[in-house]
Amino acid sequence: MHRLLTTTHLASGLALDIVMVEAPDQEYRGPILELLAHKGGDWERHMEAALGGATDALDTRWSLAIMDGRPVANAMVVERHGVGILGHVFTRPECRRLGVARSVLSSLLDDFGRRGGRSLLLGTGFESVAYHLYASLGFESIRRGFMGWYSATRARFEADWFGAGSAEVREARWEHWPLTAALASFAGVARPASSTPDLRSVAWGVQDIGNLESPYCHFMASGVPSGSRGAVAQTEQGSVVACATCTPFRVGDGSEPWAGVWLVDAFAHPLHIYKLGDTLGSLPIPAGQAVAFVPAEDEMRRAVFAQAGFAREGRLPNALRPTGAAAAETAQTGDVLIYSKQTHGDVNSNDWG
Repeated sequence: MHRLLTTTHLASGLALDIVMVEAPDQEYRGPILELLAHKGGDWERHMEAALGGATDALDTRWSLAIMDGRPVANAMVVERHGVGILGHVFTRPECRRLGVARSVLSSLLDDFGRRGGRSLLLGTGFESVAYHLYASLGFESIRRGFMGWYSATRARFEADWFGAGSAEVREARWEHWPLTAALASFAGVARPASSTPDLRSVAWGVQDIGNLESPYCHFMASGVPSGSRGAVAQTEQGSVVACATCTPFRVGDGSEPWAGVWLVDAFAHPLHIYKLGDTLGSLPIPAGQAVAFVPAEDEMRRAVFAQAGFAREGRLPNALRPTGAAAAETAQTGDVLIYSKQTHGDVNSNDWG
């Protein structure tokens, strides 16, 4: 499905149509994939699946700039329940420095706000030209080039979105991509600068906060054949407040996974830490050995993994080091505990709906 958002004129006088394409859509499939062919890999797999209607309830939208009947620029949003990720912002080289990207992004943000959008996350180079463009449009730095846009304020969004309440455990799906990204964009525990660092997801590279735009896309694109599994706890309004994942254990990017060894991660928002046990307990882990890494000071997660049958195997002294602002203020380090569990391929899905 697609519709014209607006027609604008650049400073040069050139007319520009901004067309919103909502997946699934076959008419614009070819132009979108051609314009963004440089993305490749998991990004292309997601776009192919979305355009074909195979990404469950995830809402994927492309804002295309059309000049003389030809797409020349794009910005894509993946969203659910008014929470999204902005990516694939691209302008053909011959059409740059004309104000095309600003026109596309302004139209996209106006449309997102009109539809009740609450939050958008993105990643870009810190202090780059793109960074300053996003800042001029209302995005703020969460950490360096990891940025967020909020319909109110970041603090208000967290208070409203993660407010205490009941949550049900479900299988992690495409629709949970932006929702889990929102969870990872806020710290798991309130830690002063002098406290030891956190470690929330080894597989996704998240210590205290992190950008899941790429990691979650890879997680879903690799899918069940790789052995990857996920469980999320989701509230009635749609917030993902806890997450547990199982991924093939590997050392180094691009290396072959270790046969029968699975890396397990689990983290939650502080107001919903009580759901972490159910979420981890519902995670289906293939047969073999499951391994987990937990901060030594995180007594709650240590108890959750122990309750799930994981046994402590060792300690990595001073393995955690501070990130972000805390890195400049303290040299405090933290120990990491290693847990493992022999699994038999049991699926404890608890009737995921």
